[in-house]
Amino acid sequence: MKHLIIRVIGKPNEPWQINAAETYLKRLKPFAKLEIIESKEGHSGSAKPDETKTRLVESDALMKNLPPNAKIIALDETGHNLDSIAFSKKLDVLSQDGSPLIFIIGGSWGLDQRVRDRADFIISFGKQTLPHNLARIILLEQLYRAETISRQKEYHK
Repeated sequence: MKHLIIRVIGKPNEPWQINAAETYLKRLKPFAKLEIIESKEGHSGSAKPDETKTRLVESDALMKNLPPNAKIIALDETGHNLDSIAFSKKLDVLSQDGSPLIFIIGGSWGLDQRVRDRADFIISFGKQTLPHNLARIILLEQLYRAETISRQKEYHK
């Protein structure tokens, strides 16, 4: 059973986001141990936040206390755009030694370069910029799809 950890800035704040995330968390439960670690946004409510400082603060929080054997997978628009089957295979390869897989989703201004440099792999869900709460839901759905592909279940078509 894979150990999946999602480290993300912010929390879902709309009912549809919460419901969608809970749906895929429930579906994933039989296939993987899953944790979500949420960190606060790094701009502390400033009317005009400094993007660079915000990215640094958020990236520090996301990278804090990473298990030494974990494989880090950053979500970033500069990453590899994989189809679902290739994504499933990549997760199987990265987790074959039993290492936890940690997915990192940045805040509104994305990830600091230090996170991308530390990542074992960077994925993208396309060239479009996604709100981080939507990226979380898409990641959860793709993780569920990847597990069904890996186990040759019927969900993936």
